Amino acid sequence: MSIEMKLQIDSERGWMQVKRRIVDIMANIDNQELEDLLLTEEEERELTQRIDMERIKSNAMSKIQEEEPKVYKNRKVKKYKASIVIAAAMIMILSTTAFASQYMDSLKQFFGQSASIAEDERSPIQGTDTVSGVTMNVEEGVYVGNSGYLVVSFTKEDGTPFPAGVSIPGLELKMEHDVSYMVGQQLLDDNKKLVGVFEMDAANDLDGLKARITADQITAADDTQAVEGPWDVQFTISPGKQREQSLNLAINENEEALSLSTISVSSIGVAIEGKRTDGELDKLPEYTPEVKVIAADGSEMMLRVSSTSTTKSGFQWLYNLDSKNNLVFLGDMDIKSISIDGNVTELK
Repeated sequence: MSIEMKLQIDSERGWMQVKRRIVDIMANIDNQELEDLLLTEEEERELTQRIDMERIKSNAMSKIQEEEPKVYKNRKVKKYKASIVIAAAMIMILSTTAFASQYMDSLKQFFGQSASIAEDERSPIQGTDTVSGVTMNVEEGVYVGNSGYLVVSFTKEDGTPFPAGVSIPGLELKMEHDVSYMVGQQLLDDNKKLVGVFEMDAANDLDGLKARITADQITAADDTQAVEGPWDVQFTISPGKQREQSLNLAINENEEALSLSTISVSSIGVAIEGKRTDGELDKLPEYTPEVKVIAADGSEMMLRVSSTSTTKSGFQWLYNLDSKNNLVFLGDMDIKSISIDGNVTELK
């Protein structure tokens, strides 16, 4: 083996050991600690705005070397949080989006800690547009059937907060095919991030659809203009993993005859597609079946329908509400089967 090849192998092996140490350290940092990080504005911008790989790699390696003896003595890491987070940001880029989804998760910030979503179901987008010193970042999508969430965030390039109460009156989603949606907005991270979440139902299969998110201006609570746009990001939807399989189930209720053909399951709910077989093809069904998710340990959860929408071949029910009509996230549940009016479908 040549000296050059041996040096390269040693270097790669050493870097893998560094990565493993950082992942182990990050596993012991809880959300409260991260909220209390003592970061300068410059460090915060470096972590979250247009990350430069080489610069962060250099910073991370030097700080790991500085802190390494201390880390082995004190696994709590509380005194060294800033440098460890810089290192972890670099690991995120080198490998996966696990750090972003766990510690900078806009959906979890938006909906609360119950918003558990399996990592392989996330569809990172990372489309950006910067206007007037504000960057719009279309972060990711999470889907089930023809429905899903799209997450977009707005941050100032200089890292300063927005005025309290700002919003974007013209935040819109456009697709090449019909889509209906609602959009919610929240100021997060001490008003430094304005997040919009689109909850959408599309008429067509989402995979491969061309989409576009636009925003006109950011306005203050008294409707005065704060920042002038427009912002515009175009992207192609590429759904992450979800469990989908065929159904062959007929339902006859309240003079409605329905044929169910497909069931899709992901962390954000259960989508059931079907069509009417009673000749009323232009009408959505009034009836909604009783749906339960059944876990591998035998526990069950009843779900309520949140929407009934038109598809190209019929209709879709989306089940993602609990008995109190709160949103349900299923990422922490090992789902084995789905019951529809007592008819159980085992998931593959």
